[in-house]
Amino acid sequence: MTTILTGLNIAGLILALFFITLILSKKHKQVHDYLLSFFILLLGNFLVVKYVFQYDLYNSYPIIVYIDICYWVLLGPTLYIYTLVITRGENHLRINYLYTLIPAILVILCFSGYIFGTPTDLFNNWESPTMTVLIGRYIWFWNSPFFYLLTILAIRKHQKSIRDHFSFLKSVDLNWLYYLSHGFAIFILFLLVRGILYSVFGWEFPFGNYGISLVAVFMYIFGIGFYGYKQRGIFDNSIIIDDQNKIQNLPEISDMKDDRNHQSYQKSGLNNEEALQILSKLKSLMVKEEPYLESELHLSELAAMVDVSTHKLSQVINESLHKNFFDFVNEYRIEKVKDFLSNPGYNQLKIVSLAYDSGFSSKSTFYTLFKKSEGITPAEYRKKNQRLPT
Repeated sequence: MTTILTGLNIAGLILALFFITLILSKKHKQVHDYLLSFFILLLGNFLVVKYVFQYDLYNSYPIIVYIDICYWVLLGPTLYIYTLVITRGENHLRINYLYTLIPAILVILCFSGYIFGTPTDLFNNWESPTMTVLIGRYIWFWNSPFFYLLTILAIRKHQKSIRDHFSFLKSVDLNWLYYLSHGFAIFILFLLVRGILYSVFGWEFPFGNYGISLVAVFMYIFGIGFYGYKQRGIFDNSIIIDDQNKIQNLPEISDMKDDRNHQSYQKSGLNNEEALQILSKLKSLMVKEEPYLESELHLSELAAMVDVSTHKLSQVINESLHKNFFDFVNEYRIEKVKDFLSNPGYNQLKIVSLAYDSGFSSKSTFYTLFKKSEGITPAEYRKKNQRLPT
């Protein structure tokens, strides 16, 4: 069993280094590439720490104490900053990101007596800590779970905002960030449960805490690689740059408000008469020119067609129609599909082809919205509403 675990440990390290090499070998590297590489490197450090402690080597290599303290307290903040950079479409780090290092600084201060003295004593005296060390341990332990929650909130805020600015979700909803974050959640949840079971009940997993920890981190690193291979832009140059260029049109996440909140429009200067004029012009444009047939229609593009600011157009859609931009545009697309489905002349075409011709860019989004709108599937609608040929 020891041989197997050692092999798994080495395999995990090789995987981590391999994925880091793939990312850093890209021609057009951005800040998020370096952040993801650093995140994977921290996971690799977990494997190193586990190996050293399993074989009682930390007395011979006290530097491992520094690695153990740092990798865990930096995992959560790194994932959080990575998420902010992606969702904001930025290629730089902001100075205010430094606040994410506050927990790490507090931990170092709490452990300073050991770090700058005899590092290994921190673990030798783990069961009988001083109050300062106990506080440091709590901060160290709960830091990553805390930043995981911040990461999820940032992703959800982004996904809520894009419906006010885009008529499509594909490539801008960043669902793959959910997979990365939830994978991290499963990883830290496992470590928390394992630690509680051992410290409270003295219970270990069948293969021992060391073995099961190796399996958990190996699977997470493998999952990053597997999904990263399928997700364009992580390991190749087909890049997420295009997606980030779209996302850059969004307001800053930190400054973002719900556009459907009336208070956010109080200073827009839009009166009822102007709102009615914009609404009339908008509806006329949607019927005559059918801009919704453009699968990647943005709020800014439609605002330019109506010759009005994006803020005022968003206000009209939100307050006059009580909808977000995504729902407003896709309702016209649904009506276009319904017209196709009711016409026997289009029976030879697949439903998904009609959806694409109506402006949809995602099959799953189309079927979800159609069922939500009509209460039946497109196929059922076609069968039920076929017009007799004239």
